[in-house]
Amino acid sequence: MRTALVIGTGLIGTSAALALSQRGVVVHLVDHDPEQARTAAALGAGTDEAPVGPVDLAIVAAPPAHVASV
Repeated sequence: MRTALVIGTGLIGTSAALALSQRGVVVHLVDHDPEQARTAAALGAGTDEAPVGPVDLAIVAAPPAHVASV
């Protein structure tokens, strides 16, 4: 696995992104609040830039009631 997309950069999403980044995976971060994604990126969880193409893994780290709409 080389690339991942994490949608939702709260505690769970950022933790997953940090674990992936530490293993050499290029992680793209998306959040409904762009400042949250920038904060996660500043912590080393990945980049808040959109992926150029398909990613190998997508993680939806949103509250269960919002997963379908995300």
